Amino acid sequence: MVKSISFILVNVILLFGCVLDRPITKEPEKRVVQVDASEKQDALAGKLKSLEQSVSRLQSEVKYLENQLKQTKDRPPLTTYKLPKEVFLCGERIPVENKNVWENLDREFLLTLSNDVQVLLWMKRARRYFPHIEKRLRDLGLPDDLKYVTLVESGLRPYAVSPSGAGGIWQFIPATGEKYEMRKNRIVDERFDFFKATEGALAYLKVLYEEFRSWALSLAAYNVGENRVRKEIELQGTRDYYFLDLPLETERYVYKIAVAKMILSATERYGFHLDEKELYDPLQVERVQIELTQPLPIIEVSRAVGCFYKDIKELNPHFSEEAIPPGIQFVNLPPGTSVPFWTFFSAWKTEMEGK
Repeated sequence: MVKSISFILVNVILLFGCVLDRPITKEPEKRVVQVDASEKQDALAGKLKSLEQSVSRLQSEVKYLENQLKQTKDRPPLTTYKLPKEVFLCGERIPVENKNVWENLDREFLLTLSNDVQVLLWMKRARRYFPHIEKRLRDLGLPDDLKYVTLVESGLRPYAVSPSGAGGIWQFIPATGEKYEMRKNRIVDERFDFFKATEGALAYLKVLYEEFRSWALSLAAYNVGENRVRKEIELQGTRDYYFLDLPLETERYVYKIAVAKMILSATERYGFHLDEKELYDPLQVERVQIELTQPLPIIEVSRAVGCFYKDIKELNPHFSEEAIPPGIQFVNLPPGTSVPFWTFFSAWKTEMEGK
């Protein structure tokens, strides 16, 4: 009897203990549930962020495709574009009623229109370089159309070099460059100084026009040289550019300039659309003239005016080394930096002279 009672008591105690232990065994389960919820929240947040990024990318792609679609809708096939009935360059009429002249002009017209990238780059770069060229043309009383020469010569690329060794935006060969006061040596090549080359090019074109009295002939001479044009005029007995037999490049040259003018002066008509913000900023510099007896490191100039070394180098592509060489030099500086430059230069020059 005692044994059975003992057995019953032991079972009751064990059962009571199990009941007491239940909350203790459930507590870790609650903590596990809380941890799992937190992890789920983190996972959902990560997925949401990933979706937001995907949506942003899709929105950008949609915008790009919309622009492409707009361009496609706005710009019909090339066959829909026709040459104007009358074409003028530098105030001179191009005789498009002549079938051969019309054909030559039409070829350059279609080739240029088909090169979308080239035309868009012309539009962007023209905003950078044309304002200065236009001003100097007005100052000198020369035709505004002469600015389009730069598009055919170099595409307005400041570092352009041709297979024949012509360099810069206006594409001077060394001999002609030196004739128009552009020095070229191992450390300076002023054909790449946009401002100096522009002065030289306009002076050269003015001299050519004074001789040939025709802008078409003057432009041909700019391309192939006045001696060759004189020779062909004398040999062939005509002073009409459009009927002279010249090197093929020169025969196409004036037509290309006329087409560049045609398209850039009416870009919308030919299906090219750019917002103002997509054009490159106009070239703005403060130009100083200095005289050096020893090289001036460009890195010191950049530090003095508070800009990057690269900025000064790109504004002055006519300096090929890391220092401005001795002599009288023109230096292009970022806008608003000439005052600190002169402060630095005065101190630097005094220091150098004292050594």
